[in-house]
Amino acid sequence: MTQALLEQFEAATRDFVAAAKAITADKLHLSSAPGEWSPAYVIHHLADSDAYFLTRFLNALSIENAAIIPFDEEIFPTALRYAGRSVEVSIASIEASSAHAIDILKQITDSEWVRTGVHPARGEMSLSDLLALTLNHRTEHLDQLKK
Repeated sequence: MTQALLEQFEAATRDFVAAAKAITADKLHLSSAPGEWSPAYVIHHLADSDAYFLTRFLNALSIENAAIIPFDEEIFPTALRYAGRSVEVSIASIEASSAHAIDILKQITDSEWVRTGVHPARGEMSLSDLLALTLNHRTEHLDQLKK
């Protein structure tokens, strides 16, 4: 199961990066509907949330019952300066943090996939739960880019 999740995560990463790179400059900052994020904002958000997800993976592997710090994506665009950021840098960040995570997760044992962290709203989450959450998050935002 975890190997299949990891393969799906790799594929979703490739698909997201390809979709992000295919967006033309004239469409990067246009949202599909009022109140929706532009493709550039979606790309920046995934780069920033990937930093959280990578940290969650590392903590689950190295700290017993690590605290999982949630993030508030609604404050990201302003607090993390989406309007002035480089889409190319965010795409590179997604590629690098995903490669980092995949490199580590490909090496762990079956017993390590059940290591846990504790999310304040979701409770105890295994490493495989965290990967499934990350995959779901990635595919949701990939769907946004495809609109």
